[in-house]
Amino acid sequence: MLGPDSQLLVVLLIVASVALLVGAIRLRRVPVKALCGALSIVTAMAGGVAVVNYYYGYYTTWGQLAADFGGGNGDLGVISATAPAKLSSGHLGWTTLPGRLSGISRRGLVYLPPRYSQPQYAQVRFPVVELFHGSPGTPLSWDTALRISQVADTLLARHLIGPMVLVMPGINGPGTDYQDCVNGPGVNDETYLLKDVRADVLARYRVSGDPFQWGAAGYSSGGYCAANMALRHRASFGAAAIIDGYFRASDGPAGTALGGNLPLEAANSPLYTAERLLPNGGPVPAFWVAAGTHDKVDYRPATVFAAALDRIQQVPFVKLNAGDTANSWQAALPAALTWLWQQLAPPDLRVLFPVRIYTANPISSIPVPPVKGRHRPPAKPGLPAATPAGKQRTT
Repeated sequence: MLGPDSQLLVVLLIVASVALLVGAIRLRRVPVKALCGALSIVTAMAGGVAVVNYYYGYYTTWGQLAADFGGGNGDLGVISATAPAKLSSGHLGWTTLPGRLSGISRRGLVYLPPRYSQPQYAQVRFPVVELFHGSPGTPLSWDTALRISQVADTLLARHLIGPMVLVMPGINGPGTDYQDCVNGPGVNDETYLLKDVRADVLARYRVSGDPFQWGAAGYSSGGYCAANMALRHRASFGAAAIIDGYFRASDGPAGTALGGNLPLEAANSPLYTAERLLPNGGPVPAFWVAAGTHDKVDYRPATVFAAALDRIQQVPFVKLNAGDTANSWQAALPAALTWLWQQLAPPDLRVLFPVRIYTANPISSIPVPPVKGRHRPPAKPGLPAATPAGKQRTT
């Protein structure tokens, strides 16, 4: 079948674009020439998108693409605070997260673990991780591209994590209005994600009100969001995990959202914020960083960011033998969630939900399968990887 990640689709779109361009040049009738020229441009743009998707492996089926960009539900229903009791699997569904302070209202996904709706845990308030998707993308990407529910269920079944509530809000406006979790000229995304989403979740779900039991995590642009928000609001998060993020506002959509304002860019660049931290400057959330060695634009800033934080805390740094691709995110996600539970779970929940603890070296590697032919996540998430002692980070 000719899927959106097919090499044949790329070839067909390129051939069609060239044929239409030749028609625009050779045909004599002006209306036909204009039509061929316009279609050639559109086809070329579609070909460019297909090339990117073929390389990165964002979408493997037309259903995923339609659901993510067509506003569909991805076969997910609406989730409530009283999810049906499921002994072996969690519940993933949609909710509306309106923003009283920001004036923003968006749909988001919420994952409730199996223990959430079991009577014996009716008094337990669970840790929370806010998960931020990339740009372009929507919260549905966590289901279509990363299979978040299956990953969390597997980690729970293998006793690698305890039960956490996962909240996946939208980080962008409609279309190409990429806001990347910042406040800027006409943009209130940070207020929405930091204050409004948290207030909505606290009001509706049985989650912890302790800010140090709230974590932030994301991939690509979402990784930038997690790093930036956790450092700008250090008393609001206990931990942050960054997968293939960028670390300067000007390196991603955040720079555009901030209108090119240099002071705002500097204030929203996690790399600069980390370098200004002082050893006795107050509590800092725990950080975990994974970066693809094939992505030269983001990899070096990631190592510098982690090295700056190393002055304050020891930061686990995971090397991925790939670039900023869906396969990289899939490979790193289980290790990120495993680490987040260990950082966010309070002592009483550690006793109530004991896990198998794996201690990895500060510098480790996770192998990433090539995109071609290996888009789907592995059947069972792997354990956090470790590397031989003495391996050093290069900065």
